[in-house]
Amino acid sequence: MDQATLDKLNNIKASLEDVQNSQVALVQKLAQMEVNLMNNPDKEVEAGLSEIYSSASENADRVKELLDKFNTRVTQAEKEFRPSPEDEAGDEA
Repeated sequence: MDQATLDKLNNIKASLEDVQNSQVALVQKLAQMEVNLMNNPDKEVEAGLSEIYSSASENADRVKELLDKFNTRVTQAEKEFRPSPEDEAGDEA
């Protein structure tokens, strides 16, 4: 593992975090639209939003799961690249 590889992993992680934030914002916006429709009901829009909200929520969950798994990989790669002080102390003894 070298610094360039670690940088690439962190760039992917940042992109996944950006996608996750976008998905969360989308779900929140759709939820707000559903609340707003209570004041001005429109059955066709409500039905469509309900489906879109469901799909967006599922996608947000998938992105979170992927990011959690990837974070584990990045953390492990960082440990391999930069051993903890305890590990280094054990090597010197």
